[in-house]
Amino acid sequence: MAEYYFSKNIGNNRTLCLAPLSDRLIAESGQDVPDPGGYFLFERRHSEGPTHVEIIAQALSEEAAFRLRAILDLA
Repeated sequence: MAEYYFSKNIGNNRTLCLAPLSDRLIAESGQDVPDPGGYFLFERRHSEGPTHVEIIAQALSEEAAFRLRAILDLA
């Protein structure tokens, strides 16, 4: 499966992202991710520093990721 990265500026120095998680992103989130496979919807808050990441949801398949991309209008 190819890895895709989609994002959208949502204002207030925040970006909504849909992409696979790297070890670095998991570490930046400070969240427990039992299964890092698939795609994740996460928010980056640039006003809180370049390393602030909040994981919101996990898409377990590429099809689910593309559906989320369309629903959320991510580029």
